[in-house]
Parts: sequence; C-alpha cells; structure tokens
Amino acid sequence: MYTRGERMKRTNIYLNEKQHQKLHEQAEKEGVPVAELVRRAVDAFLMWYDPTYHPTPPTPQTRKSHSSPA
Repeated sequence: MYTRGERMKRTNIYLNEKQHQKLHEQAEKEGVPVAELVRRAVDAFLMWYDPTYHPTPPTPQTRKSHSSPA
C-alpha cells in the first residue's frame, strides 16, 4: 500500500458489474481500499510488461472505513 505522503494522481476507470463486485468483495476480505487492489494490479502488469519496473515498497495499513459508496 502506498503511504499518505506519497504523491498520487487521481484516475477514473470504468469497470463492468462483475469486476466492480469482485474488487469490492476482495477489498472487504483484505480490509484495504479498492484503490489499493487496483494499484497492486497495475504494479503487477507493469512488472510483467517491463522487467525494469520496480514498484514502491508497500507499507502495511488497513482500511478504517469504506473509501467510496458501493
């Protein structure tokens, strides 16, 4: 997970119903925001696509509440 001090860029994406539902279910299981799961997926893709890419090391943190309405 990324630290609060790290500079982020807001990005909007469109998901189909199944993607949206599954991401929210997994986020709830792990106690992390959906955005964190998306960042992890992007990092995994970039590492696969570009072996020289190295993501920012994660900082353990759990979600205290929902980050957005369902």
